[in-house]
Amino acid sequence: MYSVIMRYFFDISYPMIEELSRYFIIYCVFAYIGPLIKNGEHIKMDMLPNYLKGRMKYGLDLFINILLLLAFIFLFWNGIKWVDSLVQMNMRTNSGLLLMALPAIAVPIGMFFSCVYVIQQIILDIYKFCVNYESHSSLEENSSKSINEMTQQEEIATP
Repeated sequence: MYSVIMRYFFDISYPMIEELSRYFIIYCVFAYIGPLIKNGEHIKMDMLPNYLKGRMKYGLDLFINILLLLAFIFLFWNGIKWVDSLVQMNMRTNSGLLLMALPAIAVPIGMFFSCVYVIQQIILDIYKFCVNYESHSSLEENSSKSINEMTQQEEIATP
């Protein structure tokens, strides 16, 4: 908006402002990936988890988060290599004022924080998977004990 007013009224243009606004949007997008993962709002299959219950659902969530972690590690590593190559080539943005590595570094930074959030989700998924398994197995033990007690009481009651 500032650039439009300056161009229209004063015949002055600042391409740096336009570039910075674009790069700010890029940084915001990559910075928001981690919180989306934490809230479970990232893109993933939705039909299959709705049909699964209990341990299978937690196992699927764990599998999806492991795949996300592998993808983010891949993007983080390749993002670092990309930024390094841009620095070595001394590549500049359209305005010629900024190194192209400054907007490009948003990729490894965003992927690093996404990895942190995914690791947190994997730990939570492992906990849910194990707790669900233990509570399910303890319910089976309790139900088998109560069935055994009922049959013993029936045997005592019947002459």
